[in-house]
Amino acid sequence: MVLVVGGAAGYWLYGDRLPSVLSRAASGAADKVTDAAVRTSERLDSEEGSRIAAEQEARRRAAREQRDRELGWVTVNADQPAAPKVDPLRPLRRRNGPAYVSLSAKDVAGLLAPLLAQLPPSAVAAQLALDGDVLLVRTAVSLSDFTGQSAIGAVLGKALVGEDTLFLAGPIEPVRPGLAQMRVKELRLKGIDVPTRLIPGLVRGLRDAATTTSATESKSAASSKAERAGNTVVDSGAGAPDGLADDALPVPLPKAVSDVRVVNGKLTLYRASSSSTVKP
Repeated sequence: MVLVVGGAAGYWLYGDRLPSVLSRAASGAADKVTDAAVRTSERLDSEEGSRIAAEQEARRRAAREQRDRELGWVTVNADQPAAPKVDPLRPLRRRNGPAYVSLSAKDVAGLLAPLLAQLPPSAVAAQLALDGDVLLVRTAVSLSDFTGQSAIGAVLGKALVGEDTLFLAGPIEPVRPGLAQMRVKELRLKGIDVPTRLIPGLVRGLRDAATTTSATESKSAASSKAERAGNTVVDSGAGAPDGLADDALPVPLPKAVSDVRVVNGKLTLYRASSSSTVKP
């Protein structure tokens, strides 16, 4: 009964990721077999075994570095977003400009920088990349930022100590003029893939925390201004943008853009017009 219940719970949490989980499990098993062979080799010949292990680790590191170069990760700072020398949206603002432009992560890092405001306070900088039809985000965070999130706490338990990499992946889609959203379809923390069913709750927690922080800062700034002017401040009760999906983070759009998608490793921005509407 314990095995049946455990298997059913595992399938409920990870059933939609079963192929990728099995693939990673097979890869992990292969790595363990390789490591066992290396240890055996080390026992037979310590110098030769160490050399083989070093060569294998070097190949794995080189493969990761090559993959990172192919993706073209771009570092974005929360306080000073990357600003390209040439405005990438200039063609869309021309009267006779193209209907859309497709840009690399480096070109649109500044446009996507507001995503950092949705990340935990310890994420002072992040790296962005575009892969296929998804946006990738990774950043170093303090795991204590998640201790108040019941979903992630249930997954990681007492492992929430120190710092580690937070990884997010998902498509970008329009919500309404002036607003798009990143649908978080994959979330990894401390090397653990958070089950798909738990992602919406965690994303809502991140979004609510960011909204509370922003509202507090705005109220504090307004209070200081009002005190200098001798006025009374009224709380506006700001909340999260309407229309966002449960697993989505907001991405503000410039007036020149009516729609946005990630296509073939590029961010495609569609030109806005007086009669433009968000595509369904």
